[in-house]
Amino acid sequence: SSDETNDAGDEKKEVVIHYEDQLTNEWQSVFNHALGLKSVSDAYNQPIPNPYALDNVFVEACGVGFHNQCYPKNSIDFGVSFTAMHWLSCSPSSLGGTEYMHAARLSRPDAVLPEKVQAASDWKSILNARTKELAPGGRFVCVNFCKDSNGYFLGQTDVGTSMWDSFQSSWDELKEQGLIQEEERLGVSFPSYYRTKDEFLEEVSNDSDLKVVSIEERVVRCPYRELYIAGKTDKTPREYAEWFVPTTKTWSHSTFKSALNDTRSEEEKERIMDQFWENYMTLVEKNPKEHGMDYVHAYIVFEKVE
Repeated sequence: SSDETNDAGDEKKEVVIHYEDQLTNEWQSVFNHALGLKSVSDAYNQPIPNPYALDNVFVEACGVGFHNQCYPKNSIDFGVSFTAMHWLSCSPSSLGGTEYMHAARLSRPDAVLPEKVQAASDWKSILNARTKELAPGGRFVCVNFCKDSNGYFLGQTDVGTSMWDSFQSSWDELKEQGLIQEEERLGVSFPSYYRTKDEFLEEVSNDSDLKVVSIEERVVRCPYRELYIAGKTDKTPREYAEWFVPTTKTWSHSTFKSALNDTRSEEEKERIMDQFWENYMTLVEKNPKEHGMDYVHAYIVFEKVE
């Protein structure tokens, strides 16, 4: 951290934090947190300190997407990305018209999906961009969703009901309720891909300026479910559903909504989406201890060769 940057006998070093996200990101909240104007807590309700509370820390932001080079060559000493680079630069939408919403759900790991091909191309672009940005000896830590050696991935592990099964049944219920057509029921195709360990490594060539220091897979249990099961929330089953489900909604709502027919008005689409999330909350309410969203990550440390 920046409060540990003193070398013996030296002045305290100055640290610049560069925030990177899409141009359309809600940047005001980022700066409100960075400047200490907005309090932020983690999933366990522990406060997260703001950068300006530390000495000699400065903040900047960049609206260029991570598939591209975001900073000048040799300018970054340490880069970190959490739970982001599974999103694809463009959406092949190849799963539309099938019973699968996400590439990770396919039972044939050898299938050459357009999502798999796009993910490989994107990963190559990502690593090339980070290699240019890093200063010699600089490191890049990538904590990214993966499909691990057990076949586990986000929301589908050895604990509880699969989040993706819940998504599917809640979406299918809209058809049973007469709210969507069959084409819409089969129209969901997530523009993301959970790479395997081999897929992360295969784009790092022997002659690359970027080397892999370490890579490991870990499952992080859903904090919402863990706190609920431990009896630390005092929530009813319905309250738990209303607390937990929004964490799945923030990143998936737009993908589900895009499956709805364009002949529908925005108002009608949002009414249908409200019912979809109500279906999911009702499902969670019936057996809350079975519902959560475990994270399955690959933790990769890269270093630019000096």
